[in-house]
Amino acid sequence: MSSEPSIELHVVSRRSDLRAWQHCRARVDTGSAIEVVLIHDAVLETETSLAEAFGTAGTSELVVMACADDAKQRRVEERWALIDYVGIIERCAAARQVTSW
Repeated sequence: MSSEPSIELHVVSRRSDLRAWQHCRARVDTGSAIEVVLIHDAVLETETSLAEAFGTAGTSELVVMACADDAKQRRVEERWALIDYVGIIERCAAARQVTSW
């Protein structure tokens, strides 16, 4: 069994970034394990907006977290699982690939 990380991490900073969500959907469709960290205004995304971006593929295979400081500043800390800056760095270090949008 390989010890190489298998998670792809996508750090999304803009709300309604259709290109980022289309790419994530394509990666999920290929069977890739995807984690997304929402930062800045991207924490304002909702489950509905992600469902619209993903279409019929759904988002059940997608792990979404939000930067705790950004979510608290925008008063949406209840929308997503929260992750602090140290956690974001740890996820980046553990990921096989990191893409920033």
